[in-house]
Amino acid sequence: MTYGTNRRQRAALADRYQADGMSVSSPQKLLLAVLDRLEKDLADAIGAIEYGNVEVAHRSLLHAQDLVHELNLALEPDVWPAAAELRQVYEHVLDLLIDANLTKSTDVVRRCQDIVAPLAATWHEAHRNLQQERLAEVVR
Repeated sequence: MTYGTNRRQRAALADRYQADGMSVSSPQKLLLAVLDRLEKDLADAIGAIEYGNVEVAHRSLLHAQDLVHELNLALEPDVWPAAAELRQVYEHVLDLLIDANLTKSTDVVRRCQDIVAPLAATWHEAHRNLQQERLAEVVR
């Protein structure tokens, strides 16, 4: 076995481990992981654009688009009435991401960050509050 093959196998195993871990995560943890990765992709895209690495910027922005698309698909307006408004936000971010990828504009990516960061922070806070409530119920 060559070094490259071994490295590829380790990378494949690491990807499988992460995918398996995600498949057993709670929906709340999965949402947080997606939002965290979305924030990372946006930061990576800005860095790549500033550095002049068009390929990395493109990949980061495409991945961010995929994540926003998945977030949008996960919304259930029949279950949660506010999902319709959140869907509009996701669609706006998706439009911005497409524009950012076409123009390689850090300003447009930062506009996405300005929308995504408060959403992520709100979901993280909601998750912490839920965990605290569950802990308080167990202690009672």
